[in-house]
Amino acid sequence: MKNIQILIIFLFSIGVSAQNITEINSDLKLSDSLTYETEVRIYQGGGITNYSSLFRMFQDKSEKWTAEFYEHYAKVEGQVELRAKKQTLKSENDMEFIFLNFIRSHILDLPNLSEIKWKLVTRGKVEKVKMIHRGKEIEEYELINMQVAILDGEGYKIQVRGRNKTNEFEFSNPNGYLNHYPEIDELNYMCEILNLIRTEFDIWKK
Repeated sequence: MKNIQILIIFLFSIGVSAQNITEINSDLKLSDSLTYETEVRIYQGGGITNYSSLFRMFQDKSEKWTAEFYEHYAKVEGQVELRAKKQTLKSENDMEFIFLNFIRSHILDLPNLSEIKWKLVTRGKVEKVKMIHRGKEIEEYELINMQVAILDGEGYKIQVRGRNKTNEFEFSNPNGYLNHYPEIDELNYMCEILNLIRTEFDIWKK
């Protein structure tokens, strides 16, 4: 029996790599590691532009919450110079409420998208098909699945620390995949996190 997957490609995605994040942190004068005992960083990048952004939310030792948004335009040799800007964000609700909603969406437990790739497949049927092999017609069973690969849009790298636990994971195009696989919990949770940020802080609007 053969396992054949029909791949549907409809976009192209370039996310934020570890090397890019180190460069971004250096340009933004941030450490590569999380600074506070309770902190969330979500790096966003994508497409073929030199633009990326960072959402950062943390609670300091005095238990004061702060949310920041960084926009980063990387230097392109001979074309554009490095540009970066930072703004302090205000939220619609208390940031403690927001952080607990992150926890509710399993931000401390979510895996890399690559670890759930096996779920991003629409199961097909096992069928007997005829084919020519060495000049002879034979019949074989084949399992034909359909898989969607989104190769454009946005990539996210998430770093989080809280409740004596840390997590780091990457997701590309969660909203695009969710349109095809609405039953997958990890996609729903990641989209909940992003939608919460959009609603509370008025950034990354569609």
